[in-house]
Amino acid sequence: AILILYFFFLNGSTTFIIALSIPISIIATFGLLFFNGLTLNQMSFGGLALGIGLIVDNAIVVLENIVRQRENDKPLEESALIGTRQVSGAIVASTLTTMVIFLPIVFMQTISGMLFKELALVVVFALFCSLLVALTLVPMLGSRYLTIKSGDHRGTNLKSRIGQWLDRLEDAYAKLLNKAIHRRKTVFGITSAMLLVTLFLWPLIPVELAPQTDADEIDVDLEMAQGTNIAVVNEYLYELERIVRESTPMDQVRHLTIEIRPGDAEVELSLLGADERTIDSFELADQIRRNVEGKIPGAEVQVEAQSGLWMLRRLFGSAGGQAVQLELRGYDLGLADQLALNIKQIMEQVPEIKDVRISRREGRPEQNLIVDREKIADLGLSVRDVAEVIQTNVGGSRAGVYREGGEEFPIVVRLQPEDRLSSLDLGNVSLRTNNGEIMPVSSVVRKERRRTPTSIERIDGQRVTYISANLQSGAALGDVILKVQERLRNVTLPGGFSLVFGGEFEEQQKAQGDFTLSILMALVLIYMVMAAQFERFLDPLIVMVAVPMAIIGVVPALLITGTSLNIQSLMGIVMLIGIVVNNAIVLVDYINLMRREQNLGVMEAVMQSGRLRLRPILMTTCTTVLGMLPLAFGTGAGGEIQAALARAVIGGLTVSTLITLVLIPAVYISANDLLDKVRAR
Repeated sequence: AILILYFFFLNGSTTFIIALSIPISIIATFGLLFFNGLTLNQMSFGGLALGIGLIVDNAIVVLENIVRQRENDKPLEESALIGTRQVSGAIVASTLTTMVIFLPIVFMQTISGMLFKELALVVVFALFCSLLVALTLVPMLGSRYLTIKSGDHRGTNLKSRIGQWLDRLEDAYAKLLNKAIHRRKTVFGITSAMLLVTLFLWPLIPVELAPQTDADEIDVDLEMAQGTNIAVVNEYLYELERIVRESTPMDQVRHLTIEIRPGDAEVELSLLGADERTIDSFELADQIRRNVEGKIPGAEVQVEAQSGLWMLRRLFGSAGGQAVQLELRGYDLGLADQLALNIKQIMEQVPEIKDVRISRREGRPEQNLIVDREKIADLGLSVRDVAEVIQTNVGGSRAGVYREGGEEFPIVVRLQPEDRLSSLDLGNVSLRTNNGEIMPVSSVVRKERRRTPTSIERIDGQRVTYISANLQSGAALGDVILKVQERLRNVTLPGGFSLVFGGEFEEQQKAQGDFTLSILMALVLIYMVMAAQFERFLDPLIVMVAVPMAIIGVVPALLITGTSLNIQSLMGIVMLIGIVVNNAIVLVDYINLMRREQNLGVMEAVMQSGRLRLRPILMTTCTTVLGMLPLAFGTGAGGEIQAALARAVIGGLTVSTLITLVLIPAVYISANDLLDKVRAR
């Protein structure tokens, strides 16, 4: 960013003044963070990284205008005063438009608000500090230390050649602008066609809740039937561990952990950091999944690479950290099991879905003793009498207390261990009837083996069975859900049953709704700020023409980089709305200034303002884009999280700036022509 500034200013003092404003704004931002009780974490640092490209924009606009006044033979102090006064309204308005777009984000109560609240506050604080610095420190330093001479005195060195190239760029832009304002219908037609093509390409962008991040942990879960002896589970676990070790380059594993429980077990791989290994965690998970498939009969194996938002996934639903989660709601558990199995088989037909699992496992085996009520009634006994006899003989009953040395020990009476090994031993338990007859309990009790559910989960009072699954690496959640919905369309549910797509997809739908509302609120707030600045209703509408132009750049940027539409890229689009109007505000405000102070006509004011504002617009765009470029590469731990946001901003800002430089002047002239015709009537 500093090199870009030097390239445009061709002066060390101007570059130094703006470079000095960056650390001062950041230090002031740290102060606001401290007094508001915010911590330094991934989101707040992400906000600072995003803010670095934005905080120099105000200083650039102010100092560039001061330099222009100085080159027009004005003294330093007068140049600083006039230069700052001319653009102060524009930079205040442009800063406020960027700040107000974060207000809806701060007050969100969903996952989007939880994730982006700190990022939004950090960017707002940084912009506020940069505005104060641009309106106070920059003019003061410019009035004292600016070394640019009065007039334009370029030599024959490299600076002169760069200056001549910039002059030629301004001349070329002036010619293009002249053609554009005289062929406005062509400009509108081309722009509309580009926007329509972009909207046509929009559905091609994969949709998911959050970007997939390379994880440092892989979980391999082994699940067997309830009641399976732990020794049997242990044998299967040894085989699973062997396959995992053969499938994994162990030199890239930090440590391997094994956990065994009755009926299930787990092998957990903790990998080296993403920058220390050569294999992607999702690719490794797919490799383990392929190698273990069908190798452990009678067991269900699930392989999952824990992505960066795995903890949030666990908060979304009760089925665990899986990406896909369906909720089958209904009272009849037996029928629910049949429906869940059918849905599972249908889901397994989708190639991108792996490790489909039903939350309700096969019930735990237990022995039920059913009392023949008619027979015991004839004998003058009750169910309680029979239960107490069985409890006394099998479970034991307290018969008294043995005291010795001041201590008490309970005396429990029950059968010898060898006489109560199984339910067949009930014949050894004697039952005395009311008439004194002795008979075995087995004569009035029928044995029945059943499986009963270990737990019954509910949502809003309804019984629910979760059908969850993982995604193949690289698969987008939204696209996979559409395929699942298409295949489940012909499934008929009995009365009292419903099927809901929950978990991460539900949060994705909520996030999209949040951001849609945020965009609408941001547009209203931006219009209100600009209406207060321009004191006209028409000029804000002209400026807001730049907003849809951002989409022309966002869609190709996401498609080319293979980035999905997720909460990060949606946040980038929301930010873009506040950023892309800044250049249009500076341009329209300067056109109005030229018409007001120099009494120029509309055409002449547009031509002169376009030429004079070209450099600051290009400088602010370049510094913002370059400031976000490191984030766009997604390097480092967790870098993929902020990459989608940066890519959306870079693509949208770059293209919208180029279009705005031509489109906004054409719209301004057409709008004023239309206004003149209305007034003439």
